[in-house]
Amino acid sequence: MTAGPKPPRIALIGISGYGRIHLHLARECRDRGEVTIVAAAVINPIQEADNVAELRAHGCAVYSDYEEMLRRHAGEIDLCLVPTGIYWHARMSIAALQAGANVLVEKPLAASMAEVAAVQEAERATGRFVALGFQDCYDPGTMWLADALRAGAIGTIESVRFLGIWPRARSYYLRNNWAGRLSVDGAPVLDSPLNNAFAHFVMLSLLFSGFDPEGTEVKMDGVELWRAHAIESFDTGVVTFRNRQGVRLWFGVSHTSHEALEPEIVIAGSAGCACWRYENEAALVDADGRQQRRAIPDQHATRREMMEAVLLRLRDPQAPICTTAMAARHTAVIEAIHRATAIATFPPALVEWTAALEATEAVPRVPGLDAALRRACASQQLLRDSGFSLASGMKAS
Repeated sequence: MTAGPKPPRIALIGISGYGRIHLHLARECRDRGEVTIVAAAVINPIQEADNVAELRAHGCAVYSDYEEMLRRHAGEIDLCLVPTGIYWHARMSIAALQAGANVLVEKPLAASMAEVAAVQEAERATGRFVALGFQDCYDPGTMWLADALRAGAIGTIESVRFLGIWPRARSYYLRNNWAGRLSVDGAPVLDSPLNNAFAHFVMLSLLFSGFDPEGTEVKMDGVELWRAHAIESFDTGVVTFRNRQGVRLWFGVSHTSHEALEPEIVIAGSAGCACWRYENEAALVDADGRQQRRAIPDQHATRREMMEAVLLRLRDPQAPICTTAMAARHTAVIEAIHRATAIATFPPALVEWTAALEATEAVPRVPGLDAALRRACASQQLLRDSGFSLASGMKAS
């Protein structure tokens, strides 16, 4: 009797922070016999002593440097997981590709279109693929909605909008060396709610508006960016633009609030409407008033769906993943946002720092901002067109 195919060989770059999620996914697959974890790069082995010991007990080689790991295991890794900081994504993905591995990299793909182009060139040169960690793009309910919209279930798509508000304390921006930064050591980061916490919903909005592989030229209609936190980038923003098909997109996000508002993407068509609710459902209503719905699982389930899809892609080149071409549209939007306007600072006198909800840490709040964001979302306008104004002490960066 001949033995079956050997399970794919997995490597990880980073197992701390968000890397713990990728480590958990890899372990689940390993314990089911679906993969072998052959190597891991760990820059803080003392803090991760238990995880390092467990990995080594299962035959995994552990390194302090990802380049050494890739050099020693060149040609021996089928899939490299890259759950690291934004400014590492492109360079680590390229290094893994050049070492003969396919890649699953955390979102976003990169912080510049130049880096996106470099990753895509490495894909072509090596014949390997890079899958993006926009996990909702792997969910069947989400893809059902995208396919239905593409097939004209609600007619011609006219607009796509979402509003998300997640309070964040100071510690959120102190957790690493790139949070809230525009660049680190000369490498672009462009960290922001739209490029990090709410990046998934930007990606889905672009998907629902109609995928255009040439749609990386973005011209903004209006952009407002502010910060209450002591950061380089923005923590509150409103963005509106149109894609090449004329679909109007509106995004509103904030970490400056005491009340959370889970993201809901609303899609308006010429013959109906649809919505996508975070960890809830995807639904549409056609021109005849018929409703269709699909459940959207929580993020833990969608991450497992993502891992399953990427492992399937190793066996089947036609298996769908979130590609670099798809992710490039997200990066193009982020670059265009930062080109469009300067980041403004909320006047300190307007910012209230108190504990939000059950949190023990202080969170910033600007009176009237939450209500203005909701009004702006309903009308798909900028805040200044929705009756929101700041004291004259506001200054631009």
